[in-house]
Amino acid sequence: MKRKFLPLLAVSAMLLSSQSYGQANRAFAVTGETKGNFTWNVIREVDLSTGEITRTIYSPLANKTVNFKAVAGTQLRSNIEQTTSPTGNGVAAAAFDALHNRLYFTNMRGNELMYFDFNASDLSVVVDNNSKFNTGDKYNEANVITRMAFAADGNGYAITNDGKSIIRFTTDQKPSVTNLGELIDGKKNGTMSVHSQCSSWGGDLIGDAYGNLYLATYRNHVFKINPLTRVADYVGQIKGLPAEFTSNAMVVDDNGDVMVSSATSTANYYRVNMSTLEATPINKKDETLFNCSDLASKNLLYQTKGTKVLAQAEVKGNNQISIYPNPAPNKQFNVQFDKIPAGKYNLVLSDASGRTVLVRSLNVGFNGQLEKISIPRASGGGMFMIKLTGEDNKVVYNDKIVVQ
Repeated sequence: MKRKFLPLLAVSAMLLSSQSYGQANRAFAVTGETKGNFTWNVIREVDLSTGEITRTIYSPLANKTVNFKAVAGTQLRSNIEQTTSPTGNGVAAAAFDALHNRLYFTNMRGNELMYFDFNASDLSVVVDNNSKFNTGDKYNEANVITRMAFAADGNGYAITNDGKSIIRFTTDQKPSVTNLGELIDGKKNGTMSVHSQCSSWGGDLIGDAYGNLYLATYRNHVFKINPLTRVADYVGQIKGLPAEFTSNAMVVDDNGDVMVSSATSTANYYRVNMSTLEATPINKKDETLFNCSDLASKNLLYQTKGTKVLAQAEVKGNNQISIYPNPAPNKQFNVQFDKIPAGKYNLVLSDASGRTVLVRSLNVGFNGQLEKISIPRASGGGMFMIKLTGEDNKVVYNDKIVVQ
């Protein structure tokens, strides 16, 4: 998210409330207090059509009281972020969870995963001290998490500068954090490695509707990442950007277009054609366009291609039925009926294109009943939608599962 020669404070961040989503083609950015500043601790709303800042959402100088809470079953640790402001040290990476209306983030020198809870009546930040989110000494730039995004499977993904750690975190009632290991260069990458400091550090992530992640590095190189295999395939370099432009932020707008902005340049934002990687400037309206380290919206790349694509805001689980493990290894998972009336139920499993791959009738006779489900091997892996309906065809469960 930064050029090597800048202070390590170029970040990913996004702040999206349900109210904000009602406004057309808006995203949110982390900026400094003033244009040209590199502190990256102010959250603003931006009009993607013009680059105009429309309002300030959070600023440390506003002296708003922040209510810090701990993830269930843990305790808060006293640290600088919790005694000053949640963005006081400079945010290193963030991602918006549209399903739960939360902004997940981590501080530049911090080892904690945190999120703004926008469903709370106050300004609340929830802190997760899971040790698996610790990627090492944060005074070593290689270990700093500078890229974060939500994928179509509903999980968050965070990547260190050097690509040696890709971390998956869940947002359910029992959140988990898993270090999946390091990114693997695709076979056709040649000398363009996703681990290279000169070309591939920093930048930002977006997810697409098919479960992939796209990384734009600060040197404007693009990699397509499969989070299941960790393979990062080099796509190419964005063309048509000014020589001094660094891609520090990437977002998908309401029209499905990819946009990039820079932490070092306030000249313009640029739309990027992901097929050709050609960049074109937007028609900016406001000459006070801020340099920013991240842009974000609720959108996934390619989600407008069809109505059957799994979008993270369209699914919902519940506490009556448990599906685990998720991701499901070896094409097998369990369905546990925790608090549901006895009776007949139908389970339907569909792939990302909406094609039905499994239908199974289940007879539930008691609370806690466990059913083991095996997925046909011909269906492959990836992201699937699982839906359970009762005898009256009423949906009692509807959520996503990733099959390995």
